[in-house]
Amino acid sequence: MFSFLIYVFVTSITPGPSNLFMMNTTRIYGLRGGKSFITGILSGFAFLGLVSYIAILLFSQWITYIETPLKFLGFVYLIYLAYKILTSTNKGTTSNAYHSFKSGFILQVLNMKSLLFFITLIGAFIIPSVTGSTSILIYLMISVFIGWACLLVWAFAGSVFNDWLNKHQTSFNIIMALLLLYSAISIFF
Repeated sequence: MFSFLIYVFVTSITPGPSNLFMMNTTRIYGLRGGKSFITGILSGFAFLGLVSYIAILLFSQWITYIETPLKFLGFVYLIYLAYKILTSTNKGTTSNAYHSFKSGFILQVLNMKSLLFFITLIGAFIIPSVTGSTSILIYLMISVFIGWACLLVWAFAGSVFNDWLNKHQTSFNIIMALLLLYSAISIFF
């Protein structure tokens, strides 16, 4: 459970397309002006969680065959993500093209970080340790709520968070990369 929570938190709070777009939107339009876009991103994330839940239920008979490949995929992805975080720079997005609910929803549903987040979550953390559709749903709901909270941190922080990252980016990246490395290794224990 601890590794699961670390994985969900770290992958949700670290910079990604949705986080950066939410931060930029609130910086440009404020919370009220960016509300539709923010709601679209949050809805897209919940939609991906629901699709993941349905996929687990529909393909449960094949879970034992795909569990090991999903664990390795999750491990490799976490190592890759840790590397990307460690080597990332302070490049924010400057596009103001994303302002509507539809834009936020589509951005989130097509966001590779979110798609791989749910694939890794299911393969590395949920399938190996959780049984029963109710338990799976609870884990996915916890993931969505933590993801929402982290996305909202970026929305509320706006330019203030951006300033903090400019000052402490290296330390932040090292800590997040090490936590992801821990999560990757714990997949096999």
